[in-house]
Amino acid sequence: MMRVSGTRYRILGYVVWHGGKWYLRRRLPSARTLALSVLTAVTVLSAAAILTRRLAS
Repeated sequence: MMRVSGTRYRILGYVVWHGGKWYLRRRLPSARTLALSVLTAVTVLSAAAILTRRLAS
């Protein structure tokens, strides 16, 4: 079996890391869209919690 040097592991890690980043960038929505979605969800859930407390009183 061939011995693998640290340099080869470093190159392999580099390729895997950047390949994973490239794949996720293509699969996930943009950062702006994701942030807007999270902000909308937080706003809706906060409004629902406030409304629930007011109606319960």
